[in-house]
Amino acid sequence: MGKRPAIRTRWAMPALLLGCAGTSLRAQEISVLAGFMRPDHGAHSSYSYQADYRQEFYRNFAASVDYINAGHVPGHHLDGEALEIWGRLPFDANGFSVALGAGAYYYYDTQMLAGGGSADVHGTAPIYSASVTGYLSERVFCRAMVNHLSPNGDISMNTVVVGIGVWLGQGKKPTPSAMGDTPSDRDHQPEHEVTMYVGQSVVNTFLSQTGRAYSMEYRRSFYRHFDWTASLIYEGDPEIVRRSGLATQAWVVNAFFHDHVTVGIGFGPYFYIDSKHPSDQGTTNPPRIAGLGSLSLSQRLSPHWMTRLAFNRVTSDYNRDADIFLLGLGYRWS
Repeated sequence: MGKRPAIRTRWAMPALLLGCAGTSLRAQEISVLAGFMRPDHGAHSSYSYQADYRQEFYRNFAASVDYINAGHVPGHHLDGEALEIWGRLPFDANGFSVALGAGAYYYYDTQMLAGGGSADVHGTAPIYSASVTGYLSERVFCRAMVNHLSPNGDISMNTVVVGIGVWLGQGKKPTPSAMGDTPSDRDHQPEHEVTMYVGQSVVNTFLSQTGRAYSMEYRRSFYRHFDWTASLIYEGDPEIVRRSGLATQAWVVNAFFHDHVTVGIGFGPYFYIDSKHPSDQGTTNPPRIAGLGSLSLSQRLSPHWMTRLAFNRVTSDYNRDADIFLLGLGYRWS
């Protein structure tokens, strides 16, 4: 489970979307699904849920970025992000489809240590999936999905989830369209945005300690699908960590419904101080760097005011990964 190959795979996900942003694409779909997980060997099963963003390139080919939580089984709490390429076969005038997908799953496995405590194990595993999608209306669809996850040297498992989603492309139903419905690069006006957040942090241990989290974010849009942010983050005091610091991220974003709704994925470094984790040399409050991956969804309330929901994953190197869930109110101007 070497970390170096896994990190390369994790950064390949936004890189693929960056490469796609300038192309003429078709369907954009976002869905939320829930169900159960069962290991290939063992009697224990658990819940599973995932969020899926799928982008169709051509009539029969698509790519997706997913967050998949594979639940809890003895000794393992497993979740992570997946990047998959799909082959899609539509039926009934594109109102029903079957798809097969394969790709890479960058996982975070919280494992129990023999002497107590827990370890955050990071790695990359293959993922194989099948989905069935039926459209209930011109915007809403239902989807059933099966995933097979095979972490190397670890447990293998299957997840079965069912959920509902929204078609976000131009027009109605999955019809050919450009990526999102933002104007062309020539018409794009760079915007500034300041957002204040409040929420909760959850440390990835078997006790899942929590704390009240706060953040302030400055966002600058440069092109129609590219943003940059600088954020001040305070993760609260969830008993075993007390982190705060500065993060900077590059974002791939997509806008829908005349720029009233945006979806984005961001990655970058998080420079922090953890007052409860001194260095090996005994120095108090040593500065450190962690990876920060984020998903964001915004809704414009007026020409200047908007709300933003953000999910952030801190990837540490000392068994203190954390999830930060934030809800914010922002002001945007050109």
